[in-house]
Amino acid sequence: AHKEKIFGGQVKDYMEMLAEEDPTKYEAHFSKYIAGDLDGEKLEEMYTEAHEKIREDPEHQLAEKKGVTHTRGEPGQITSSDGTEHARNKKITLEQRRAKVAAKIAAAQAKLLEADEAEEDE
Repeated sequence: AHKEKIFGGQVKDYMEMLAEEDPTKYEAHFSKYIAGDLDGEKLEEMYTEAHEKIREDPEHQLAEKKGVTHTRGEPGQITSSDGTEHARNKKITLEQRRAKVAAKIAAAQAKLLEADEAEEDE
């Protein structure tokens, strides 16, 4: 049972089932496998090769760092040295959250009061 899981038996079964039942979903889910010319039959072979390579050199090789730095600009905006920009929400305190909710409730109540007054005037 363990050997089947280690060598991707459940993935093989799922691949075969999807290929039969829903070919478009199969192509979407396993596009990288298809591009690499891997099908359910070749999965065990792929995992066997991977295990052999690990046994040959079990030392973990750290990947080179890319040297990307991040700088914070205006609130909530982070710019990376590789040109990408990210939006991050800043955490707010409990009091700030409660004040925000109270303001939303007050705005909703004011809107309802205006709607009621408009109905009464008609």
